[in-house]
Amino acid sequence: MNISSADLPKYPNLFGYEPSQGLSIAAIVCFSIVSIILIILSIKYKKFYFLVAPAAGIVTVIGYAIRIKSAQDTHVLGTYIATTLLILLPPTALAAVFLFAQLGKIMKRTGIQHPIFRPNVVKYLFLIVDIFSIIIQGAGGALLAQSADNPSLDKPAKGVMLTGLCIALCSFTLFFFLIIYLFINVRKVQEEDKKWRIIFVALFSSGILIILRSIYRVAEYAGGYHSDVMINEPLFYGLDTLPMFLLMCIWVPFHPGFIKLGKKKEENQDPKNTETKYGTEME
Repeated sequence: MNISSADLPKYPNLFGYEPSQGLSIAAIVCFSIVSIILIILSIKYKKFYFLVAPAAGIVTVIGYAIRIKSAQDTHVLGTYIATTLLILLPPTALAAVFLFAQLGKIMKRTGIQHPIFRPNVVKYLFLIVDIFSIIIQGAGGALLAQSADNPSLDKPAKGVMLTGLCIALCSFTLFFFLIIYLFINVRKVQEEDKKWRIIFVALFSSGILIILRSIYRVAEYAGGYHSDVMINEPLFYGLDTLPMFLLMCIWVPFHPGFIKLGKKKEENQDPKNTETKYGTEME
């Protein structure tokens, strides 16, 4: 049995405001450009794992494209859920490739070990937590959208969404302190190589942007459906869209294809080890 669009259920304005199509178009253009650049760099320098970043950017572009369609008919639930989730979820993937993977590689290169968070733990533990939070946020987002028609779903939806967002925020915050820990120790063993300090500019900047965006999302959903924060479109673009765009832009000049980092001093001083001189690329 075929169902036409006329048969789909209709709801009140799900956004709580009239979404700006112009801002959505601007977001599509910006994320498309930076995604294309990252694709080119990743293929050129054979950093194929880094293609996760532009893939997340493409998903975000699709999310804003659907937002334009949803803005034309703000009471269609399907498009609202689609644009909400496709914009909400990609940043967790960006965190995985920009932060988790990069810091794990730095720990291996420097030989610095945290008592608990060793390289593989950093790479996989935080990634698993990241995926877990994505699943919870996805479920919460769909449930919260349906609460527009069924108010009884508002509280459980809010609980599920906040759980996913809080897990992500706690994970990012813990990871940020791990960046600080590693930075302090890297300065002790890599005093002569300032390239190590340069990569931490990207890590610190990325961490701050992701945490800022996560705080905004927690505040957005903490008030429930159509909270004051949720229905404020300038806040959405200022504290979600812009930080995520800047996050992707940061990793254009700091792309692994550009940044070459040496291994720890002790290995560089070993004349038998010809592969550990400064300039070794962070693969």
